[in-house]
Amino acid sequence: MVTIKPSKDEGVHLYRDASGVFHPTGPTLSHLIKLAYDLHARQIIGAPLSAEREKYDLFAKPDKPGKPSLAQLKVMLQKLLADRFQLACHLEKRELPVYAITVAKSGAKLNRNDSDPNGNASYSAGPRVVIMTNGTMGDLANGLQRSGNILVRPVVDQTGLGPARYDLIVKWTPLTAQGQSGGEHGADNADAPPDLFTAFQQQLGLKLEATKALVDVLVIDRVEKPSEN
Repeated sequence: MVTIKPSKDEGVHLYRDASGVFHPTGPTLSHLIKLAYDLHARQIIGAPLSAEREKYDLFAKPDKPGKPSLAQLKVMLQKLLADRFQLACHLEKRELPVYAITVAKSGAKLNRNDSDPNGNASYSAGPRVVIMTNGTMGDLANGLQRSGNILVRPVVDQTGLGPARYDLIVKWTPLTAQGQSGGEHGADNADAPPDLFTAFQQQLGLKLEATKALVDVLVIDRVEKPSEN
């Protein structure tokens, strides 16, 4: 069961309760596509202007009992986009400016998690912290690029660490438009964490390097306003 209504929410909130109901408020079509296909906004080609402007409140109840995994949620969203927004699309490979996650010369400083190699990764990102549990470097790259307010480019994993899983926490301070750490935890606070790029190197032994790479892009062939409930 799915209901979709226009939203007046100024932010974006991706609520998912223990029963499996997915009730996001305020996402645009672009937000939903990014979540459904693990993409950065720059990897979506051919979207109408309304995809960034028109916001929705959704109520989506899974067909099966229980809380769906993130992978199952993505499949559910892809079906919702096809059924209600008439989204037709295809994937292509294109060379784009990206940030590549690589291992710093000092070596990785990561906490290995071997407890559940077949389990689901947990990822969350706030304005000053990134937390991942039981995730691969690929999961980290996907999480960073889904959080479009953190990095302005898609993110790719070039660490060579393969399917190994890790737990990590990165604390960082956003940069102002002038490139200086700002805000209440800014440059005038000696205890403030560094910017994200420095934090990755100091806290994880990883680097975020600006480069170009072949990545998936989603080309939209057709999309419409959502059908009525």
